Amino acid sequence: MVVKKEMSLKQKSEKKHRRSFLFMLITTMVFIYAVVVFVSTQVEIAQKTAEYEELSSKLVQVKTENEQLRRYSSTEYRLDYIEEIARDELDYSYADEKIYYFVPSN
Repeated sequence: MVVKKEMSLKQKSEKKHRRSFLFMLITTMVFIYAVVVFVSTQVEIAQKTAEYEELSSKLVQVKTENEQLRRYSSTEYRLDYIEEIARDELDYSYADEKIYYFVPSN
């Protein structure tokens, strides 16, 4: 009878140990999963933040271009716009105008 009680206590102890080990294993797995999800979320947030900043800078650039086009499309600035395009992109100048190019010496 004493042997049965000892075995019974030993079996209960082993079951408690298995349950404890199983609980720790599951808890560890849940913790690792939570860390992986947290890290991947942080990486995604960083990527989206960089994308947002890039799009914000493009938006500012497009708004500036739109404002320039709006300004140049008005009648009073149309000639200034045509002159700017002729000078900057087509290298035109007035007949009585002298253009000097400064070439840096090495």
